[in-house]
Amino acid sequence: MRATLPALQIRFDRALQATYDAPAMANPLLDHVAPEYLARRTQVIEIVDKISTFERLSEIVQADFAALAADRLPAGWQDTPVNVQLQFGWADARERLPEVRGSAETGMPAVCQRCLEPCTLSLSTSFRMLLLDSKDSRSVDDALDVWGVEENKLRPLDVVEEMLVMAMPLAAMHESDEDCIQLPGSEKAEEKPNTIRPFAELKAQIEKSR
Repeated sequence: MRATLPALQIRFDRALQATYDAPAMANPLLDHVAPEYLARRTQVIEIVDKISTFERLSEIVQADFAALAADRLPAGWQDTPVNVQLQFGWADARERLPEVRGSAETGMPAVCQRCLEPCTLSLSTSFRMLLLDSKDSRSVDDALDVWGVEENKLRPLDVVEEMLVMAMPLAAMHESDEDCIQLPGSEKAEEKPNTIRPFAELKAQIEKSR
């Protein structure tokens, strides 16, 4: 039975909370908004979306699953939930440096590189990032990461997806050997010596094709 995705939640500012109804409201992760606007509102977004909304993550999963037989593909993997929390504000007292603090997590579908069977990769990330124009020449604290904003328009999904991709390991594996259906060295593993493709290679291929 396919799990039902919980109602998406979005919370604006600090005092208002409402249920996010996908058919009735636009997805706030996909909006193109000026960072200063989000910072002035101290906007908070809390949302549970599907992994299919994240194009790069979906491409990586599809590339990883390319080696699997059709009957081994996890049903409904495109509906895998991604939990996202974002809070926008100012990094400085003079309110000149908009920033975002956030976290995201998901159980990303993948192929275990030990047994070559489907597995779930627990993926999570937390971040704090300045949101500055890509042409901005102001010097900032080297300890702070900077996201370059083009034409003063930010799409929050791009930040979240980049952080999740960066959090991916070089290769996906079951959390323990006991979870593997069959370990390397077995007859089954020897039949597929060329199907192991670590995430590092997959991510590089995706980036080159974009």
